[in-house]
Parts: sequence; C-alpha cells; structure tokens
Amino acid sequence: MRCALISPYSSGPMRGNIITVQRIARFLGSAGVATNILPVDRYSLHEMKLQLAEFKPDLIHGFHAHYCGLTTRELAEFLHVPYVITITGSDLHDSHLRHHPTTARVMETAQSVICFHNSDAKKLTGFFPNILDKVTVVPQGVEVLPVSEDDRFGIPGDSFVLLLPAALRPVKCVEFPIQALSQLADSDKTVQLIIAGGVIDENYARFIRTLLDKAPFARWLGEVPHEQMGNLYGRADLVLNCSRSESMPNSLMEAMAIGRPVLAADIPGNRSLVQQGKNGWIYDGESDFRKLVMEIQEDAPLREQTGRNAEEYMKKHFSPQDEAIRYLSLYRSLIQA
Repeated sequence: MRCALISPYSSGPMRGNIITVQRIARFLGSAGVATNILPVDRYSLHEMKLQLAEFKPDLIHGFHAHYCGLTTRELAEFLHVPYVITITGSDLHDSHLRHHPTTARVMETAQSVICFHNSDAKKLTGFFPNILDKVTVVPQGVEVLPVSEDDRFGIPGDSFVLLLPAALRPVKCVEFPIQALSQLADSDKTVQLIIAGGVIDENYARFIRTLLDKAPFARWLGEVPHEQMGNLYGRADLVLNCSRSESMPNSLMEAMAIGRPVLAADIPGNRSLVQQGKNGWIYDGESDFRKLVMEIQEDAPLREQTGRNAEEYMKKHFSPQDEAIRYLSLYRSLIQA
C-alpha cells in the first residue's frame, strides 16, 4: 500500500502536527506502508501533483482540515483515490477555523474524518451532525524519547523543576504558571519554572518576555530540538500543560511515557490522558494549581509512583504500533470500498 500524508508544517517551531505526522509515517513504514510526506508550507499543489503522479498513492491523508483539507481533496480527485482528514486541536477548538466554509466542505466530502479521542468526536459531530457516520477515533501513539545525563540544561541540582513544554502562542497560556508561581517562588527559592518552545506569535512572545523580566524563578529556553526533549523531561520534577484547549497533547504523552508526573489544566484534551491522582493531576484555577504544586513538591514518593503509573498507562493504551495498525485497517477498508 502507498499513502500520501499532507501536513501543514515542515519547519519553524516544533508543533504537535509535525511530531504526529512523522511518527505515523515511521510506524506505517514498519507495517509495510510506503509513505510520502508533503507539507503545504514547502510544496505547491502543482509540485505535489507531479510527485504523486509518480508515487501513485492508494489514499491521501490530510492532517488539518482547514490548512490541508482543500489540497488533500484536490489531490485525491486528481488521482481518483479516497482521502481522509485528521481533525486537529485548532480545527476543533478555534471557532474561526472550525466555522470556516473550507473546514465543513472538506469534512463533508472526505471518506473518513479522524479524531484522537471520543470527546473530540462528540464535540465535532455536535457541530457537524451530518458527518456522524464517517467519524473514526484513532488515539495518538507516543514514542519513548531517549533520556541521558549528558545535558542538564544548567539547572541547579537542588531545584524543584516545573517544565512547561509549549510554543509561545496565546492558546498555551504560558503566562499562567509565571503568574501563579510568583508568590510560591518568593518563599521557596528552589522552585524553578522552565519553559521550552519556539515563537509562533511574536506579539505574545513579547508579552511573555516582559513577564519573565520580573520573574527570576522562570526561564525560557526557546526552541529545544525534539531529540533533546527526553533529557529535559527527565530533569523535570513536574511537567505542566496550561493550555486553554488541546486534543490529546503530545507533550503530556511524551512526559508520561518516560515516567514523569504531570499537572494539567482541566480541559477535555488533558482529561483524555490524565486520571486525577492516579497517573497525574488536573487543576482547576490558580489557587488549586498552587495547592497541588505544594502537595506534589513535598511528596517525592508520590511523584515517583504517579510517574510509574503514567508510564504504564502510556504503554498500555497509546502504542504507536497499535496506532499504525488502526490506520492501516481504516485505509484498507476505504480503498476496498
């Protein structure tokens, strides 16, 4: 089988879409599927048609209804093959993208519309009930990142490190932990907030830099190469997700997969991964966040056990091999139909 994967990004700050597409391509390859990744920020539609006329895919898979949908559909029509669309977090949670005519048009003509979680599928079909019979849930897989002692990122050994892996854009709410931890950090100099991610929104990045100038306990590392993120997760005592919206965030999954405890905002995408008090914690508001941070900081055995639970949960439910098998089964059914 041959499959073309149409992705929204190939360069710039690391995003969940890039990680997802690359992982799926690797594990589909291990399952015997030949893949060709074509990012819309690198190739024109004409260039894609030339490549795919030679590659001859059996199916086209687009990873973002708004940014990749029309390109995916046009390529499928050009090649007379079926196409599927994966709904991303911004497709679902950004009302401007969700209600854009392109998004609806693409979903209505796709052979299958893929969501990462049942909660996403329920929300999507609430907005678009006419696609109910074509929505498929395929949970994301997660790869275990390598961890070594080579790079500790200049963090003092006695620090209690809270890591926020997030690109600088408003939906990630990077300001939240800076503001919420300020009082705690004043009384406990071991508390350190580390932020890792590139700049997507320049205006928002300037706002965050202004906050960091007044927060000596917090440091922004900028873009950290993905192959080094395992080391950074490994140095963290607690990994955060403070986003306003997510659809099964890769950063939480990667942290949990190497046994790190996590503390995440109370939103559906995070609740799809974190079981309160078992494999991590969910917070509701600033006072709850601080309370949980203090409790978690004071109980190292609890952090260790929760991290182990998280690792086991990822292994059991989010295998990238199983993810590839689910996609392969879906692709076969659509091609045969």
